[in-house]
Amino acid sequence: MDSPKPKAATSTANLRRSVGIIHAETSSSHDNTPDSTRLPRTRSQHGSDRPSDNQVPFPKLHAEDEALTTWLIPRVRSMLYDSEAMVNTAHRGRKPKGKGNRAWYSSYTTIDWLHDDIREQARLRALRAAAGTKGWWLNHIWDPIQGWVLVVLVGILCGLFAGFISEWSEFLAGWKTGYCRADWRLSKTMCCRESAVSCEYWHTWEPHVLPRVFIYICFGTFYTLVAAVMVVKSATRVTVANHGASSSVETKVSPTVKLAYYGAGSGLPEVKSILAGFVIHGFLGVRILFVKTFGLILCCASGIITGKEGPMVQIAASLGNISTRIFDKYYKNEAKKREIISAAAAAGVSVAFGAPIGGVLFSLEEVSYFFPNKTMLRSLACALVAAIVLKAYDPFGTGKLVLFQTTYDMDYHWFEMLAFVIIGVFGGLYGALFCRVNMAVNRLRKNTRLGRYSIIEVIAITMLTLYCSFGNPFTRIGLGELVGSLFQECPAKDPRRPYASDNDGIEEFLCVSGSQLSDYLPLISLLTFALLNRAFFAAVTFGIKVPSGLVLPSMSVGAIFGRIVGSYMEYLTRANAGSSVFAQCPADSRCVIPGIYALVGAGATLTGTTHTTIAVVAILMELTGNLIYTLPVLVGVMTARWVSEYFTPSGIYELLIEHAGHPYFDTKTQYIHTRRTAAELMQTDLETICVDFENENTLVLLSARLSRIAERGLSDGGFPVVSARGHLQGWIACTELDFAISRCHSLNPTTVCFFNNPLWQADYIAHNPASIPHYRMPIAYAKARRNIQKRDNAAVEASADDSQDHATISNSSGNTQAANKMSPQLMHNNVTIPYFQDRPNDFTPFVDQTPLTISPNTPIELVASLLGRLGISCICVADKGIYCGVIFKKAYIGYAKELEEAGY
Repeated sequence: MDSPKPKAATSTANLRRSVGIIHAETSSSHDNTPDSTRLPRTRSQHGSDRPSDNQVPFPKLHAEDEALTTWLIPRVRSMLYDSEAMVNTAHRGRKPKGKGNRAWYSSYTTIDWLHDDIREQARLRALRAAAGTKGWWLNHIWDPIQGWVLVVLVGILCGLFAGFISEWSEFLAGWKTGYCRADWRLSKTMCCRESAVSCEYWHTWEPHVLPRVFIYICFGTFYTLVAAVMVVKSATRVTVANHGASSSVETKVSPTVKLAYYGAGSGLPEVKSILAGFVIHGFLGVRILFVKTFGLILCCASGIITGKEGPMVQIAASLGNISTRIFDKYYKNEAKKREIISAAAAAGVSVAFGAPIGGVLFSLEEVSYFFPNKTMLRSLACALVAAIVLKAYDPFGTGKLVLFQTTYDMDYHWFEMLAFVIIGVFGGLYGALFCRVNMAVNRLRKNTRLGRYSIIEVIAITMLTLYCSFGNPFTRIGLGELVGSLFQECPAKDPRRPYASDNDGIEEFLCVSGSQLSDYLPLISLLTFALLNRAFFAAVTFGIKVPSGLVLPSMSVGAIFGRIVGSYMEYLTRANAGSSVFAQCPADSRCVIPGIYALVGAGATLTGTTHTTIAVVAILMELTGNLIYTLPVLVGVMTARWVSEYFTPSGIYELLIEHAGHPYFDTKTQYIHTRRTAAELMQTDLETICVDFENENTLVLLSARLSRIAERGLSDGGFPVVSARGHLQGWIACTELDFAISRCHSLNPTTVCFFNNPLWQADYIAHNPASIPHYRMPIAYAKARRNIQKRDNAAVEASADDSQDHATISNSSGNTQAANKMSPQLMHNNVTIPYFQDRPNDFTPFVDQTPLTISPNTPIELVASLLGRLGISCICVADKGIYCGVIFKKAYIGYAKELEEAGY
């Protein structure tokens, strides 16, 4: 004879039976399933409800987890984040990763910023609970200092990587034209600096052995070939939904399989998407870091039209991502990790230009999504440390951080403002044209068979670029050397200056001494050819399967055009020295400096391409070390921004993000909405999970639902959990449902899973209500509890176990035989919360029981603010508790794109 059950356990069982009766009485159509096959949940209880001695007692409800409106349903999510058992849950049978997530974020999905913020608060609560000396050390020293330790470490690594890249790219670039006789390990710049006379130690390849142009092309092609092979071999095969996102540089293999070349291109659009919450597994990993570093060295040395600024941002972001593995505070929290990546991006720009302040402003204006004051300070510290390390490394042997130092000794005149405006207009037009042409070429690569012959394309573009560039001294040298020469004025020759020592006779053309137009025609003709050459190959090269940036190529085009305008202005001032327009000019000396126009042009074209303003001005001032000409640069930059925005509202990085299909939420653009309420935007055809009909919630049917939602490109979404009457019970994310299903690998595919186990509600409260802080018992629940206690003795005598009660419930619904035949028994093993590993088909702890919910009449402006500021991926829409639909962030982004195309 079975022994009587304890009084508390019997009360719990009776309360559970009451809940079961309510479920048995509710029925409605769902998912187009006939009512004859939709069976109410039946229960089978095995064992006692009393916790065993070796089990951990129920956790106490924290005061901050309690809410008057949800007293009966505790905030399970917050409670689980405080549990070490959930933190150390293994994923898919592997060794526990210690990520703190029940499921890893899948690739090409968005993170839940609110979810990660709750986890961070749970971690801080546990940290504050530590007492004694250890607690003081953890709270006041160790925890606050971790972020600063990481940014200093990332800054040091960025400085070392930048110095290594600059040194070796200069060394390999010199081998295209010759070698150093004094020491073959020296680059051309270092070799010329060691010479007493202008580059006497530098030996140019003899033309009688092989033509110089042939050697020049062979070296450059070999460099890009090796870089392209490295990128192609490191390609990642990804499976995405139709029109899904992968990378801005990709090759389509099939409708759902693509090859993403993470080591190619700039990498800055992907970093921008990652900082906005997008997840791209492997993009910031060790393998891509290796490919990007050595591929960038080879591409910069090859002579093709590419820069290192964008790739340096990806390299720095990779270093930041890898460094977060040191501290679990950042490694286990994706939102916190992005704070370090944002600081690393600023360091990447800092070492690329030698401009720490410009790097922070560039990260703020162009790269980062959220940039609070704490992140700004850490970004500045990271950029500062990186700049100091780069200066100490001294890859060029100058001992200076400024790349293009200028010594302008003359102020500008007001009549020059018109020329600065003209340069700004050109920069805006060029930026708009570049964006359109480059995106057309990238779409051609993506949608045609051209993308499958990436290595051949790289070789062809390299050979054509080098062949067309060898004959012109302005295109034969590297981009950095060209821009530095165009920025300079014309002082007396100094054989120890690299640009004056051996720039293929550039200074002979740049510094014109005559006052006739014929004296300037050779310079203007060469610069015009260089302008067309650089502009064309910059648009075609950006996007091939090698590491490539567009900052320095854009600046070179603007610098060439600015130098043309400056040279013509110099001719006008000399030819019309006595006119009233140039009355401010002295009669027997220079009046304008053509290098200033090149400086303004570089900033104008860069702004026209990227739509970045303040950061560009700061970078140019730090690049040249000159603050006198801030106003002319601002005039050119702002003019370029206005003109470029008129033709292309988005910059090149935003266009590449759209081209790749990344769900980037633009919070800077203000739209005129054509839809007024959430009901007009919500999605109503999403499948739901009904908790009252168990034959729809088997493992095989749930897996099929996951497959269907993945085909729609909503893998970062989820399913509403509703009752038979349509009441919204909660929300379960696809990643967590997939993880929950993976825990049931040993079960039969027809095993029923349930999402609202009363054990997580009734048993939790009934175990020991007096131990709950700020305990308040509702009157109705108190009366029901007393009635249950009065019936305890009668229930014990009438029934020896719970199986007869469940049979009675099934008989009352008229479906006893069908329920026993079609629905397998639920596994109600006796497990205390949150240790439910031996009850895998209980998905209740994975359900967010307090999803963010709005009314169908919510203004669309409020929906946009919630999606943008909270960083959530979806919002549930319910009318008085009845589920109506859901609004995904991707759906709103598509709606915003429609508004942009329609001119709203």
